[in-house]
Amino acid sequence: MPGNSGPGRQLSPETRLILVAAGDDLLLEDAFRDATERAVGHMPEAAVETLPDDVTPDDVALELNSPSLFNPERILLVPDISQWVIASTSPGGPKIPSKKDAKSVDALVQPLLSTLEDGMPDGVALVMGVWCSAKPTGSLVAAVEGAGHLDWIAAPEPPKPWEDCAVSDAQKTVLRRLRARAAPDARFAPAAESLLFERLGFAPRRLVQETVKLAVAAGPDALIDEALVRRLVLPLEGSLEKLQDAILGRDIRTAVTFLDEGRRGLPIRDWSGGHIDDGALGIRVFNLAIDAFTRMLYLRGAARAIGVEDELDPQKNSARAWYSQTFKPRLGPKLKSHIEADPGAPFRSGPKGKTKTKAPTPWAMQRLFRGASLYSDDDLIQSLIEAGRIERRLRRPGNSLEAVPAWLLLTLGNS
Repeated sequence: MPGNSGPGRQLSPETRLILVAAGDDLLLEDAFRDATERAVGHMPEAAVETLPDDVTPDDVALELNSPSLFNPERILLVPDISQWVIASTSPGGPKIPSKKDAKSVDALVQPLLSTLEDGMPDGVALVMGVWCSAKPTGSLVAAVEGAGHLDWIAAPEPPKPWEDCAVSDAQKTVLRRLRARAAPDARFAPAAESLLFERLGFAPRRLVQETVKLAVAAGPDALIDEALVRRLVLPLEGSLEKLQDAILGRDIRTAVTFLDEGRRGLPIRDWSGGHIDDGALGIRVFNLAIDAFTRMLYLRGAARAIGVEDELDPQKNSARAWYSQTFKPRLGPKLKSHIEADPGAPFRSGPKGKTKTKAPTPWAMQRLFRGASLYSDDDLIQSLIEAGRIERRLRRPGNSLEAVPAWLLLTLGNS
């Protein structure tokens, strides 16, 4: 039974043979530690041994087949098997073989594969790790999936301007562990945690740094709420998010303030917190507005197509309970199905050149839907027609922000 002590006991494959792969080095470090702790939990008397950096698959096979005279149970750790798998190299990470190298990689890992074909030897567990930008493949990965457990944790993608950061349940689990290790006594309200993950889930190291800052600001035993996260983590002021909120809320005063800050050369941040170069600000603002207007116009048409046009009423959809009682259970799923059945829908996701239609998250979509209710079809169509002339000016040398304000403010103020 799992949990019994003594060599030769039957342990779960998920604790005896584990490959941890992650798209971020900090995520890998944490997940590898967790996998090691799982193995130790089922082999509490085992000696934990980290094998040398230059270890080969042949060396590991030899270790697996050579019981120790001093340690009847062992957990072998190989933190970096980047040369033993096929995957995409992560920025800043070790170079990893690609598909064209598959034959040489298969030959390299063959000694270890031969050992694993007969199952893991008694009294030993093996935990391996690799930092890569895509789920690894190859014969060793297939062997692990067949006889043990592959733990793949993709790094969350930086969100598009119209999306929330999509963080999976597995990613949330790892991010929570990182957060707890950085500030063990910090307590987060659910809304505060969701907002933190939305803003920085794609940047784990930055998330850890901000967690420490939030814990210090909140003080001992205090609950970190959503307001504190909004104030301290990528604050709205001086960011593209401020302009997006102004467009979706048809708030001309906020838009005027934002554009004035940009014209005066004040720093403007992008969605990941980095500063936008002055020369690029005009086209970034233009693209954000075009994306928002295009998607809002599409949602107005989609609402008519699925018979929910009456919900495009600001008096109805501004009610506090509208999202939880109307949009999330009823409108959202209908709109999602409509969008994903339409290959021409202006919602795309995926790597460049391989994008596919994908609806925004429910929360992001309801913000666009509410925004769409503040405009008419004519408002949005006229703005998009005029946008062609504005874009030609922006493509000229200098990329000036001066081409944008009149067009954008006319659209927001033409109500």
